[in-house]
Amino acid sequence: KNSVNMAAMSAIAQQVGAAMFYAISSLLVIFINKIVLSSHDFPSFNFLGFAQFLTTALVMWLLKICGIVKIESLSSSTIGAVLPLTALFLMNVLSGLGGTQRVSLPMFTVLRRFSILMTMLMEQRLGMSRSSRAVQFSVALMLGGAIIAALSDLSFDVPGYAMILANDFFTAAYGITVKRIISGKSVSKTGLLFYNSVFSSVVMILVLLGSNGEVKKIAEFPQWRENWFIALFVLASSMGSVLNYSIFLCTSVNSALTTTVVGCLKNVLTTYIGMVLGGDYVFNMMNFTGLNISISGSLVYSWAKYRDREKDSKKGDVEGEPLINKEGKGGASEGEFRIPLKDAK
Repeated sequence: KNSVNMAAMSAIAQQVGAAMFYAISSLLVIFINKIVLSSHDFPSFNFLGFAQFLTTALVMWLLKICGIVKIESLSSSTIGAVLPLTALFLMNVLSGLGGTQRVSLPMFTVLRRFSILMTMLMEQRLGMSRSSRAVQFSVALMLGGAIIAALSDLSFDVPGYAMILANDFFTAAYGITVKRIISGKSVSKTGLLFYNSVFSSVVMILVLLGSNGEVKKIAEFPQWRENWFIALFVLASSMGSVLNYSIFLCTSVNSALTTTVVGCLKNVLTTYIGMVLGGDYVFNMMNFTGLNISISGSLVYSWAKYRDREKDSKKGDVEGEPLINKEGKGGASEGEFRIPLKDAK
């Protein structure tokens, strides 16, 4: 009996630890990017994006050499499948970094909820799925709060808002395109992540070299002399890989639903912590009210997704299959990392 209790406690500890690891990693990605781009006034989110792409590609390559993940060889069919996706991937990451640089974290977080609406509309248009009334209501609540907050945002920044809304669109388009490619089984999830990162790194080199004076600003950035900033930049460059692994771990130890719910709760913390630590949030009551309405919608969304998942489980029609089951095998290749099709908003 004691051994059974110990095994149960160990399993619970693993599940809680994996969920906490994902939540902390996801929080760190947002805050470290914000600190590098805003607090330290780093002049180029393009270069930070390049560093993140390159780091992810190197990590995936090392994992392949060690036999931890499988990546198919480059072929004409792989290039044909990945190249269109690379454009969406690039625009998704860069618009997100640009929005992070220009907009306060609370507003960035609530405006990112529009990606859920865009995903729902795209999926319905393509006949992929239809959301329940509870999910639709929660999304309306999130977006209503976001609009109220935006209309009363004293630090309103037009280019920043445009970048975030573009980020929402590219997040939705990227997620749906990945689903269609994966369902066609032309490229694996790890292959998509690796080749997306490689192609994006090449494109970013060309963008940086073709930009007007951006490379000079990067080279002359005075904080390269400070060890603290270098450590932050290296951390910002590597956190994408850490986040991918944390999503894989949380999903395999718990479930995809747990990852979604933890992502929603993480956004609640991001909003409130960002008010205090972001450095660029300007408080007013109407804006604060809108933020809280949007947050309540996020919590309702978590509940609605959980309820829908429970209904699907009873029907034996749960969407998707676990990445790795108890025998170490699953719908994906053995030992394969899961790519987050979209961050839980």
